[in-house]
Amino acid sequence: MSPDLISEIVQDLNAGRSFQEIFDSIYARMTGLIPCSRMAVALYDPAHDLLTLHSSRSDGPMVLREGYSAPLRGSSLEPLMRTGEPRIIDDIEEYLKAHPQSEATRLIFREGMLSSLSLPLIARGNPFGVLFFSSRSRNAYTPEHARLTRLVAGHISVALERSMLLEELRASKEYLENILENSADAIVIVDMKDRIRSWNRGAERMFGYTSSEILGKEFDLLVPEDLRARGELRDIRNAVEREGFLAGYETVRIARDGRRLTLNLTTSAIRDRAGQTIGRSAILRDMTRIKRLQAELVRTQSLAAVGELAATVAHEIKNPLAGISGAIQVIADAIPKNDHRREIVSEILAQVRRLDETVRDLLIFARPWTPELQATELVDVIDRVTRIISQQERMRRISIRRETPEKVELNADPRLLQEVLFNIVQNAADAMPRGGVIRIAVEELPGEVLMRIIDTGTGIAPEHQARLFSPFFTTKTRGTGLGLAISRKMIEAHGGRLEIESEAGRGTEVRIALPRDTVKPDAPEAGRAAEPLHLRHPGT
Repeated sequence: MSPDLISEIVQDLNAGRSFQEIFDSIYARMTGLIPCSRMAVALYDPAHDLLTLHSSRSDGPMVLREGYSAPLRGSSLEPLMRTGEPRIIDDIEEYLKAHPQSEATRLIFREGMLSSLSLPLIARGNPFGVLFFSSRSRNAYTPEHARLTRLVAGHISVALERSMLLEELRASKEYLENILENSADAIVIVDMKDRIRSWNRGAERMFGYTSSEILGKEFDLLVPEDLRARGELRDIRNAVEREGFLAGYETVRIARDGRRLTLNLTTSAIRDRAGQTIGRSAILRDMTRIKRLQAELVRTQSLAAVGELAATVAHEIKNPLAGISGAIQVIADAIPKNDHRREIVSEILAQVRRLDETVRDLLIFARPWTPELQATELVDVIDRVTRIISQQERMRRISIRRETPEKVELNADPRLLQEVLFNIVQNAADAMPRGGVIRIAVEELPGEVLMRIIDTGTGIAPEHQARLFSPFFTTKTRGTGLGLAISRKMIEAHGGRLEIESEAGRGTEVRIALPRDTVKPDAPEAGRAAEPLHLRHPGT
Protein backbone atom coordinates (compact mmCIF):
# COMPACT_ATOMS: atom_id res chain seq x y z
CA MET A 1 0.00 0.00 0.00
CA SER A 2 1.43 3.36 -1.04
CA PRO A 3 2.59 5.51 1.90
CA ASP A 4 1.37 8.52 -0.07
CA LEU A 5 -2.17 7.11 -0.08
CA ILE A 6 -2.14 6.59 3.69
CA SER A 7 -0.71 10.09 4.15
CA GLU A 8 -3.43 11.58 1.97
CA ILE A 9 -6.14 9.71 3.88
CA VAL A 10 -4.69 10.97 7.18
CA GLN A 11 -4.62 14.51 5.80
CA ASP A 12 -8.27 14.22 4.78
CA LEU A 13 -9.14 13.03 8.28
CA ASN A 14 -7.22 15.87 9.92
CA ALA A 15 -8.81 18.41 7.57
CA GLY A 16 -12.21 17.54 8.99
CA ARG A 17 -13.69 16.46 5.65
CA SER A 18 -16.96 14.58 5.68
CA PHE A 19 -17.04 10.80 5.45
CA GLN A 20 -18.59 10.90 2.00
CA GLU A 21 -15.77 13.14 0.75
CA ILE A 22 -13.15 10.82 2.25
CA PHE A 23 -14.94 7.74 0.87
CA ASP A 24 -15.05 9.21 -2.65
CA SER A 25 -11.37 10.17 -2.40
CA ILE A 26 -10.34 6.65 -1.32
CA TYR A 27 -12.40 5.05 -4.08
CA ALA A 28 -10.75 7.26 -6.72
CA ARG A 29 -7.27 6.35 -5.41
CA MET A 30 -7.93 2.62 -4.88
CA THR A 31 -8.97 2.03 -8.48
CA GLY A 32 -5.36 2.53 -9.51
CA LEU A 33 -3.87 0.32 -6.78
CA ILE A 34 -6.06 -2.79 -6.56
CA PRO A 35 -8.84 -4.29 -8.67
CA CYS A 36 -11.76 -2.05 -7.73
CA SER A 37 -14.78 -1.76 -9.99
CA ARG A 38 -17.01 -1.17 -6.99
CA MET A 39 -16.44 -0.10 -3.36
CA ALA A 40 -19.08 -0.03 -0.60
CA VAL A 41 -19.49 0.36 3.14
CA ALA A 42 -22.30 -1.23 5.18
CA LEU A 43 -23.07 -0.46 8.85
CA TYR A 44 -24.37 -2.94 11.40
CA ASP A 45 -27.28 -2.22 13.73
CA PRO A 46 -27.10 -4.85 16.51
CA ALA A 47 -30.43 -3.78 18.01
CA HIS A 48 -32.25 -4.90 14.85
CA ASP A 49 -29.57 -7.30 13.50
CA LEU A 50 -29.46 -5.41 10.22
CA LEU A 51 -26.53 -4.68 7.94
CA THR A 52 -27.38 -1.54 5.91
CA LEU A 53 -25.54 -0.18 2.89
CA HIS A 54 -24.27 3.28 3.87
CA SER A 55 -22.08 4.35 0.90
CA SER A 56 -21.23 2.86 -2.47
CA ARG A 57 -19.38 3.82 -5.66
CA SER A 58 -19.06 1.91 -8.94
CA ASP A 59 -17.69 2.33 -12.43
CA GLY A 60 -21.11 1.45 -13.84
CA PRO A 61 -24.85 1.46 -13.05
CA MET A 62 -25.67 0.12 -9.57
CA VAL A 63 -28.50 -2.24 -8.68
CA LEU A 64 -27.54 -2.66 -5.02
CA ARG A 65 -28.10 0.85 -3.72
CA GLU A 66 -27.55 2.75 -0.48
CA GLY A 67 -30.19 1.99 2.12
CA TYR A 68 -30.45 -1.70 1.27
CA SER A 69 -30.68 -3.80 4.48
CA ALA A 70 -30.41 -7.50 5.25
CA PRO A 71 -30.08 -9.54 8.48
CA LEU A 72 -26.54 -10.40 9.51
CA ARG A 73 -27.40 -13.49 11.52
CA GLY A 74 -27.18 -16.59 9.36
CA SER A 75 -25.46 -14.81 6.48
CA SER A 76 -21.96 -15.56 5.15
CA LEU A 77 -20.80 -12.23 6.60
CA GLU A 78 -21.55 -13.27 10.17
CA PRO A 79 -18.22 -15.16 10.58
CA LEU A 80 -16.38 -12.14 9.16
CA MET A 81 -17.92 -9.85 11.80
CA ARG A 82 -17.28 -12.41 14.54
CA THR A 83 -13.66 -13.31 13.70
CA GLY A 84 -12.51 -10.07 12.09
CA GLU A 85 -10.99 -12.02 9.20
CA PRO A 86 -11.45 -10.83 5.57
CA ARG A 87 -13.48 -12.84 3.07
CA ILE A 88 -12.54 -13.35 -0.58
CA ILE A 89 -14.98 -14.68 -3.19
CA ASP A 90 -13.05 -15.65 -6.33
CA ASP A 91 -16.11 -16.40 -8.49
CA ILE A 92 -19.40 -14.76 -7.56
CA GLU A 93 -21.35 -16.77 -10.15
CA GLU A 94 -20.18 -20.08 -8.61
CA TYR A 95 -20.71 -18.68 -5.10
CA LEU A 96 -24.36 -17.92 -5.93
CA LYS A 97 -24.93 -21.48 -7.03
CA ALA A 98 -23.82 -22.62 -3.57
CA HIS A 99 -25.56 -19.75 -1.72
CA PRO A 100 -28.68 -18.91 -3.71
CA GLN A 101 -30.22 -17.17 -0.64
CA SER A 102 -27.64 -14.34 -0.74
CA GLU A 103 -29.73 -11.53 -2.25
CA ALA A 104 -27.00 -8.85 -1.94
CA THR A 105 -24.52 -11.05 -3.82
CA ARG A 106 -27.12 -11.70 -6.52
CA LEU A 107 -27.60 -7.95 -6.97
CA ILE A 108 -23.90 -7.13 -7.43
CA PHE A 109 -23.64 -10.07 -9.84
CA ARG A 110 -26.36 -8.38 -11.89
CA GLU A 111 -24.12 -5.29 -11.96
CA GLY A 112 -21.40 -7.43 -13.58
CA MET A 113 -19.21 -8.07 -10.53
CA LEU A 114 -17.46 -11.45 -10.61
CA SER A 115 -15.22 -11.42 -7.49
CA SER A 116 -15.16 -9.59 -4.15
CA LEU A 117 -13.06 -8.80 -1.09
CA SER A 118 -14.87 -8.01 2.22
CA LEU A 119 -13.20 -6.68 5.39
CA PRO A 120 -14.65 -5.83 8.81
CA LEU A 121 -14.71 -2.22 10.04
CA ILE A 122 -13.59 -2.10 13.66
CA ALA A 123 -13.80 0.73 16.18
CA ARG A 124 -12.55 0.42 19.76
CA GLY A 125 -12.08 -3.32 19.24
CA ASN A 126 -15.68 -3.92 18.10
CA PRO A 127 -16.77 -4.60 14.50
CA PHE A 128 -19.49 -2.17 13.40
CA GLY A 129 -19.56 -2.57 9.63
CA VAL A 130 -18.10 -4.10 6.46
CA LEU A 131 -15.93 -2.66 3.67
CA PHE A 132 -16.53 -4.28 0.25
CA PHE A 133 -14.33 -4.25 -2.85
CA SER A 134 -15.68 -5.85 -6.04
CA SER A 135 -14.18 -6.52 -9.47
CA ARG A 136 -15.58 -7.40 -12.88
CA SER A 137 -12.88 -10.09 -13.16
CA ARG A 138 -12.77 -13.55 -11.56
CA ASN A 139 -9.97 -14.34 -9.11
CA ALA A 140 -9.16 -10.63 -8.80
CA TYR A 141 -8.17 -10.63 -5.09
CA THR A 142 -5.33 -12.28 -3.21
CA PRO A 143 -4.42 -12.49 0.51
CA GLU A 144 -1.90 -9.73 -0.22
CA HIS A 145 -4.75 -7.46 -1.32
CA ALA A 146 -6.55 -8.32 1.91
CA ARG A 147 -3.45 -7.44 3.95
CA LEU A 148 -2.96 -4.14 2.18
CA THR A 149 -6.58 -3.07 2.34
CA ARG A 150 -6.70 -3.70 6.10
CA LEU A 151 -4.90 -0.37 6.48
CA VAL A 152 -7.56 1.32 4.37
CA ALA A 153 -10.29 -0.41 6.36
CA GLY A 154 -8.74 0.90 9.58
CA HIS A 155 -8.65 4.47 8.30
CA ILE A 156 -12.16 4.17 6.90
CA SER A 157 -13.27 2.98 10.34
CA VAL A 158 -11.73 6.06 11.96
CA ALA A 159 -13.16 8.34 9.29
CA LEU A 160 -16.59 6.78 9.54
CA GLU A 161 -16.64 6.86 13.34
CA ARG A 162 -15.54 10.49 13.39
CA SER A 163 -17.99 11.36 10.64
CA MET A 164 -20.87 9.71 12.48
CA LEU A 165 -19.98 11.61 15.66
CA LEU A 166 -19.70 14.88 13.75
CA GLU A 167 -22.97 14.25 11.93
CA GLU A 168 -24.67 13.49 15.23
CA LEU A 169 -23.23 16.67 16.72
CA ARG A 170 -24.16 18.65 13.63
CA ALA A 171 -27.68 17.20 13.60
CA SER A 172 -28.05 17.91 17.32
CA LYS A 173 -26.71 21.43 16.83
CA GLU A 174 -29.07 22.08 13.93
CA TYR A 175 -31.97 20.57 15.86
CA LEU A 176 -31.29 22.74 18.90
CA GLU A 177 -30.68 25.81 16.75
CA ASN A 178 -33.94 25.15 14.94
CA ILE A 179 -35.79 24.87 18.25
CA LEU A 180 -34.17 28.05 19.58
CA GLU A 181 -34.57 30.00 16.36
CA ASN A 182 -38.21 29.10 15.80
CA SER A 183 -39.37 29.13 19.41
CA ALA A 184 -42.49 31.22 20.01
CA ASP A 185 -40.72 32.62 23.06
CA ALA A 186 -38.00 35.23 22.73
CA ILE A 187 -34.56 33.70 23.37
CA VAL A 188 -31.83 36.26 23.84
CA ILE A 189 -28.15 35.98 24.78
CA VAL A 190 -26.27 38.94 26.23
CA ASP A 191 -22.60 39.34 27.13
CA MET A 192 -21.16 40.66 30.37
CA LYS A 193 -21.76 44.24 29.23
CA ASP A 194 -25.44 43.47 28.54
CA ARG A 195 -24.93 43.74 24.78
CA ILE A 196 -27.26 41.51 22.76
CA ARG A 197 -25.33 38.70 21.02
CA SER A 198 -28.13 36.37 19.93
CA TRP A 199 -31.71 37.19 18.92
CA ASN A 200 -34.14 34.53 17.66
CA ARG A 201 -37.26 34.86 15.52
CA GLY A 202 -39.46 34.73 18.60
CA ALA A 203 -37.69 37.86 19.82
CA GLU A 204 -38.18 39.48 16.41
CA ARG A 205 -41.92 38.78 16.51
CA MET A 206 -42.26 39.85 20.15
CA PHE A 207 -40.29 43.10 20.09
CA GLY A 208 -40.39 44.09 16.42
CA TYR A 209 -36.60 44.39 15.95
CA THR A 210 -34.76 42.24 13.41
CA SER A 211 -31.47 40.58 14.31
CA SER A 212 -29.49 42.98 12.13
CA GLU A 213 -31.07 45.95 13.93
CA ILE A 214 -30.60 44.74 17.51
CA LEU A 215 -27.39 42.70 17.65
CA GLY A 216 -24.65 44.59 19.45
CA LYS A 217 -27.13 46.98 21.08
CA GLU A 218 -27.49 47.17 24.85
CA PHE A 219 -30.38 45.26 26.40
CA ASP A 220 -31.35 48.51 28.19
CA LEU A 221 -33.05 49.45 24.94
CA LEU A 222 -35.94 47.12 25.88
CA VAL A 223 -36.23 48.14 29.53
CA PRO A 224 -38.82 50.78 30.58
CA GLU A 225 -37.42 53.98 32.05
CA ASP A 226 -38.91 53.35 35.49
CA LEU A 227 -37.31 49.88 35.74
CA ARG A 228 -34.05 51.21 34.37
CA ALA A 229 -33.98 53.88 37.06
CA ARG A 230 -34.70 51.26 39.69
CA GLY A 231 -31.68 49.22 38.57
CA GLU A 232 -33.63 46.11 37.61
CA LEU A 233 -30.94 44.74 35.27
CA ARG A 234 -28.34 45.11 38.01
CA ASP A 235 -30.57 43.14 40.40
CA ILE A 236 -31.08 40.42 37.76
CA ARG A 237 -27.32 40.19 37.12
CA ASN A 238 -26.62 39.85 40.83
CA ALA A 239 -29.26 37.13 41.28
CA VAL A 240 -27.93 35.13 38.31
CA GLU A 241 -24.34 35.46 39.47
CA ARG A 242 -25.33 34.34 42.96
CA GLU A 243 -27.68 31.46 42.07
CA GLY A 244 -26.73 30.67 38.49
CA PHE A 245 -30.24 31.37 37.23
CA LEU A 246 -33.43 33.33 37.83
CA ALA A 247 -36.70 31.58 36.96
CA GLY A 248 -40.27 32.80 36.56
CA TYR A 249 -39.50 36.49 37.10
CA GLU A 250 -42.34 38.73 35.94
CA THR A 251 -41.34 42.03 34.41
CA VAL A 252 -42.16 44.57 31.70
CA ARG A 253 -40.27 45.32 28.49
CA ILE A 254 -40.83 47.82 25.69
CA ALA A 255 -41.46 46.77 22.08
CA ARG A 256 -40.23 48.77 19.11
CA ASP A 257 -43.65 50.41 18.66
CA GLY A 258 -43.71 51.53 22.30
CA ARG A 259 -46.04 48.83 23.63
CA ARG A 260 -45.39 47.70 27.20
CA LEU A 261 -45.20 43.89 27.26
CA THR A 262 -45.75 41.91 30.43
CA LEU A 263 -43.21 39.08 30.29
CA ASN A 264 -42.18 36.01 32.23
CA LEU A 265 -38.38 35.91 32.32
CA THR A 266 -36.10 32.93 32.94
CA THR A 267 -32.41 33.71 32.67
CA SER A 268 -29.30 31.60 33.27
CA ALA A 269 -25.58 32.23 33.48
CA ILE A 270 -23.35 31.16 30.58
CA ARG A 271 -19.98 30.04 31.92
CA ASP A 272 -16.69 29.12 30.29
CA ARG A 273 -14.67 25.99 31.09
CA ALA A 274 -13.05 27.73 34.04
CA GLY A 275 -16.48 28.43 35.53
CA GLN A 276 -16.33 32.16 34.86
CA THR A 277 -19.57 33.85 33.80
CA ILE A 278 -19.26 35.18 30.25
CA GLY A 279 -22.89 36.11 29.62
CA ARG A 280 -26.52 35.24 30.18
CA SER A 281 -29.23 33.50 28.23
CA ALA A 282 -32.81 34.66 28.66
CA ILE A 283 -36.13 33.14 27.69
CA LEU A 284 -38.92 35.71 27.63
CA ARG A 285 -42.54 34.60 27.36
CA ASP A 286 -45.19 37.18 26.52
CA MET A 287 -47.79 37.18 29.27
CA THR A 288 -49.60 40.31 28.05
CA ARG A 289 -52.56 38.46 26.59
CA ILE A 290 -52.81 36.10 29.57
CA LYS A 291 -52.72 39.03 31.97
CA ARG A 292 -55.38 40.77 29.91
CA LEU A 293 -57.56 37.65 29.99
CA GLN A 294 -57.04 37.31 33.73
CA ALA A 295 -58.02 40.95 34.22
CA GLU A 296 -61.02 40.42 31.94
CA LEU A 297 -62.08 37.40 34.01
CA VAL A 298 -61.81 39.40 37.22
CA ARG A 299 -63.73 42.24 35.60
CA THR A 300 -66.46 39.90 34.39
CA GLN A 301 -66.80 38.29 37.79
CA SER A 302 -66.86 41.71 39.48
CA LEU A 303 -69.45 43.01 37.03
CA ALA A 304 -71.62 39.95 37.61
CA ALA A 305 -71.52 40.56 41.36
CA VAL A 306 -72.17 44.28 40.92
CA GLY A 307 -74.99 43.55 38.49
CA GLU A 308 -76.65 41.15 40.90
CA LEU A 309 -76.36 43.69 43.72
CA ALA A 310 -77.57 46.52 41.48
CA ALA A 311 -80.63 44.58 40.38
CA THR A 312 -81.55 43.81 44.00
CA VAL A 313 -81.08 47.42 45.13
CA ALA A 314 -82.90 48.85 42.11
CA HIS A 315 -85.95 46.65 42.64
CA GLU A 316 -86.05 47.59 46.32
CA ILE A 317 -85.87 51.31 45.52
CA LYS A 318 -88.05 51.50 42.40
CA ASN A 319 -91.49 51.00 43.99
CA PRO A 320 -90.95 53.28 47.03
CA LEU A 321 -89.49 55.90 44.67
CA ALA A 322 -92.59 55.77 42.51
CA GLY A 323 -94.71 56.28 45.64
CA ILE A 324 -92.58 59.23 46.75
CA SER A 325 -92.79 60.80 43.29
CA GLY A 326 -96.56 60.43 43.22
CA ALA A 327 -96.97 61.87 46.70
CA ILE A 328 -94.80 64.90 45.96
CA GLN A 329 -96.71 65.49 42.74
CA VAL A 330 -99.98 65.58 44.75
CA ILE A 331 -98.38 68.06 47.17
CA ALA A 332 -97.14 70.19 44.28
CA ASP A 333 -100.59 70.33 42.73
CA ALA A 334 -102.02 71.61 46.04
CA ILE A 335 -99.54 74.52 46.29
CA PRO A 336 -100.59 77.78 44.63
CA LYS A 337 -98.60 78.72 41.57
CA ASN A 338 -97.25 81.92 43.10
CA ASP A 339 -96.13 80.18 46.32
CA HIS A 340 -92.31 80.04 46.65
CA ARG A 341 -92.63 76.54 48.15
CA ARG A 342 -93.59 75.31 44.71
CA GLU A 343 -89.96 75.84 43.56
CA ILE A 344 -88.70 73.69 46.44
CA VAL A 345 -91.14 70.92 45.55
CA SER A 346 -90.09 71.16 41.88
CA GLU A 347 -86.45 70.71 42.87
CA ILE A 348 -87.41 67.68 44.98
CA LEU A 349 -89.23 66.19 41.97
CA ALA A 350 -86.18 66.81 39.77
CA GLN A 351 -83.96 64.94 42.25
CA VAL A 352 -86.50 62.09 42.43
CA ARG A 353 -86.44 61.85 38.63
CA ARG A 354 -82.66 61.75 38.77
CA LEU A 355 -82.86 58.89 41.27
CA ASP A 356 -85.34 57.15 38.99
CA GLU A 357 -82.93 57.47 36.06
CA THR A 358 -80.17 55.99 38.21
CA VAL A 359 -82.38 53.06 39.17
CA ARG A 360 -83.25 52.49 35.52
CA ASP A 361 -79.57 52.51 34.59
CA LEU A 362 -78.88 49.99 37.34
CA LEU A 363 -81.55 47.68 35.95
CA ILE A 364 -80.19 48.09 32.42
CA PHE A 365 -76.65 47.34 33.59
CA ALA A 366 -77.76 44.26 35.55
CA ARG A 367 -79.53 42.64 32.59
CA PRO A 368 -77.86 39.92 30.50
CA TRP A 369 -77.99 41.61 27.10
CA THR A 370 -79.20 39.48 24.22
CA PRO A 371 -79.32 41.45 20.95
CA GLU A 372 -82.34 41.12 18.68
CA LEU A 373 -80.34 40.46 15.54
CA GLN A 374 -81.42 41.56 12.10
CA ALA A 375 -79.93 42.84 8.87
CA THR A 376 -78.66 46.29 9.87
CA GLU A 377 -77.40 49.14 7.75
CA LEU A 378 -74.68 50.69 9.95
CA VAL A 379 -74.47 53.92 7.93
CA ASP A 380 -78.18 54.53 8.57
CA VAL A 381 -77.57 54.11 12.32
CA ILE A 382 -74.74 56.65 12.17
CA ASP A 383 -76.95 59.06 10.19
CA ARG A 384 -79.75 58.83 12.74
CA VAL A 385 -77.45 59.41 15.75
CA THR A 386 -75.54 62.32 14.20
CA ARG A 387 -78.78 63.97 13.08
CA ILE A 388 -80.23 63.86 16.61
CA ILE A 389 -77.04 65.05 18.34
CA SER A 390 -76.42 67.82 15.80
CA GLN A 391 -79.66 69.51 16.92
CA GLN A 392 -78.22 70.17 20.40
CA GLU A 393 -77.26 73.76 21.18
CA ARG A 394 -73.67 72.95 22.14
CA MET A 395 -73.06 71.22 18.78
CA ARG A 396 -72.89 74.61 17.04
CA ARG A 397 -69.20 74.72 17.89
CA ILE A 398 -68.60 71.06 17.08
CA SER A 399 -68.24 69.59 13.59
CA ILE A 400 -69.07 65.92 12.90
CA ARG A 401 -67.19 64.48 9.94
CA ARG A 402 -68.03 61.11 8.51
CA GLU A 403 -65.70 58.80 6.61
CA THR A 404 -67.95 55.87 5.74
CA PRO A 405 -68.77 53.77 2.70
CA GLU A 406 -72.20 54.27 1.17
CA LYS A 407 -73.51 51.04 2.68
CA VAL A 408 -72.24 48.73 5.40
CA GLU A 409 -74.50 45.79 6.18
CA LEU A 410 -74.09 43.50 9.17
CA ASN A 411 -76.14 41.24 11.40
CA ALA A 412 -76.80 43.27 14.56
CA ASP A 413 -79.31 44.95 16.84
CA PRO A 414 -79.72 48.49 15.40
CA ARG A 415 -81.34 49.82 18.58
CA LEU A 416 -78.43 48.79 20.76
CA LEU A 417 -75.89 50.10 18.26
CA GLN A 418 -77.73 53.42 18.22
CA GLU A 419 -77.57 53.65 22.01
CA VAL A 420 -73.86 52.84 22.07
CA LEU A 421 -73.01 55.32 19.32
CA PHE A 422 -75.17 58.00 20.96
CA ASN A 423 -73.32 57.44 24.22
CA ILE A 424 -69.85 57.63 22.64
CA VAL A 425 -70.59 60.73 20.53
CA GLN A 426 -72.15 62.49 23.54
CA ASN A 427 -68.99 61.74 25.52
CA ALA A 428 -66.88 63.18 22.70
CA ALA A 429 -68.99 66.35 22.66
CA ASP A 430 -68.72 66.68 26.45
CA ALA A 431 -64.91 66.54 26.10
CA MET A 432 -64.94 69.57 23.76
CA PRO A 433 -66.62 72.42 25.69
CA ARG A 434 -64.90 74.98 23.42
CA GLY A 435 -65.73 73.14 20.22
CA GLY A 436 -63.78 70.85 17.95
CA VAL A 437 -64.17 67.97 15.49
CA ILE A 438 -65.69 64.52 15.92
CA ARG A 439 -64.65 62.10 13.18
CA ILE A 440 -66.63 58.89 12.62
CA ALA A 441 -64.80 56.45 10.33
CA VAL A 442 -65.92 52.99 9.24
CA GLU A 443 -63.57 50.40 7.78
CA GLU A 444 -64.65 47.03 6.39
CA LEU A 445 -62.22 44.26 7.38
CA PRO A 446 -62.33 40.50 6.70
CA GLY A 447 -65.19 39.15 8.82
CA GLU A 448 -65.76 42.35 10.78
CA VAL A 449 -66.49 46.07 10.64
CA LEU A 450 -64.34 48.57 12.53
CA MET A 451 -65.94 51.86 13.60
CA ARG A 452 -63.71 54.62 15.01
CA ILE A 453 -64.99 57.71 16.80
CA ILE A 454 -62.17 60.25 17.18
CA ASP A 455 -62.46 63.62 18.91
CA THR A 456 -60.12 66.56 19.36
CA GLY A 457 -61.12 67.11 22.97
CA THR A 458 -59.30 67.27 26.26
CA GLY A 459 -58.45 63.58 26.34
CA ILE A 460 -58.43 61.33 29.38
CA ALA A 461 -55.99 61.66 32.26
CA PRO A 462 -53.67 58.63 32.52
CA GLU A 463 -54.83 57.86 36.08
CA HIS A 464 -58.44 57.57 34.84
CA GLN A 465 -57.87 55.38 31.78
CA ALA A 466 -57.69 52.05 33.65
CA ARG A 467 -61.11 52.73 35.24
CA LEU A 468 -63.06 53.85 32.17
CA PHE A 469 -65.27 50.76 32.08
CA SER A 470 -65.62 50.43 35.85
CA PRO A 471 -69.25 50.75 36.97
CA PHE A 472 -70.09 54.03 38.75
CA PHE A 473 -66.81 55.70 37.74
CA THR A 474 -67.36 59.18 36.31
CA THR A 475 -65.55 62.51 36.16
CA LYS A 476 -68.76 64.43 35.51
CA THR A 477 -70.82 66.29 38.07
CA ARG A 478 -73.90 64.45 36.83
CA GLY A 479 -74.29 60.83 35.76
CA THR A 480 -74.10 57.38 37.26
CA GLY A 481 -70.86 56.28 35.60
CA LEU A 482 -72.60 53.33 33.94
CA GLY A 483 -72.72 54.55 30.34
CA LEU A 484 -69.47 53.07 29.09
CA ALA A 485 -69.90 49.88 31.12
CA ILE A 486 -73.34 49.35 29.55
CA SER A 487 -72.05 50.25 26.08
CA ARG A 488 -69.28 47.68 26.36
CA LYS A 489 -71.76 45.00 27.47
CA MET A 490 -73.94 45.79 24.45
CA ILE A 491 -71.00 45.49 22.03
CA GLU A 492 -69.69 42.31 23.68
CA ALA A 493 -73.21 40.84 23.44
CA HIS A 494 -72.72 41.15 19.66
CA GLY A 495 -69.40 39.28 19.94
CA GLY A 496 -67.53 42.52 19.32
CA ARG A 497 -64.94 44.67 21.10
CA LEU A 498 -65.00 48.22 22.44
CA GLU A 499 -61.63 49.82 23.16
CA ILE A 500 -60.55 53.34 24.08
CA GLU A 501 -57.22 55.01 23.45
CA SER A 502 -56.62 58.53 24.69
CA GLU A 503 -53.91 61.06 25.41
CA ALA A 504 -54.51 63.94 27.75
CA GLY A 505 -54.74 67.19 25.82
CA ARG A 506 -54.79 65.47 22.41
CA GLY A 507 -58.17 63.77 22.21
CA THR A 508 -59.68 60.31 22.39
CA GLU A 509 -60.29 57.47 19.94
CA VAL A 510 -62.98 54.85 20.57
CA ARG A 511 -62.75 51.69 18.44
CA ILE A 512 -65.76 49.44 18.05
CA ALA A 513 -65.21 46.16 16.19
CA LEU A 514 -68.34 44.24 15.19
CA PRO A 515 -68.53 40.84 13.46
CA ARG A 516 -70.52 40.86 10.24
CA ASP A 517 -72.39 37.70 11.23
CA THR A 518 -73.15 37.78 14.93
CA VAL A 519 -74.53 34.49 16.24
CA LYS A 520 -77.35 35.03 18.71
CA PRO A 521 -76.33 33.51 22.07
CA ASP A 522 -78.60 31.23 24.01
CA ALA A 523 -80.15 33.02 26.97
CA PRO A 524 -83.17 32.34 29.17
CA GLU A 525 -84.35 35.93 28.78
CA ALA A 526 -83.30 38.88 26.70
CA GLY A 527 -81.96 41.97 28.36
CA ARG A 528 -84.17 44.58 26.68
CA ALA A 529 -85.42 47.89 27.96
CA ALA A 530 -89.18 48.36 27.82
CA GLU A 531 -88.75 51.96 26.65
CA PRO A 532 -86.10 53.96 24.73
CA LEU A 533 -82.86 54.21 26.68
CA HIS A 534 -81.50 57.57 27.76
CA LEU A 535 -78.09 56.85 29.15
CA ARG A 536 -76.11 59.24 31.31
CA HIS A 537 -72.45 59.12 30.39
CA PRO A 538 -69.18 59.28 32.34
CA GLY A 539 -66.66 61.89 31.29
CA THR A 540 -63.98 61.03 28.77
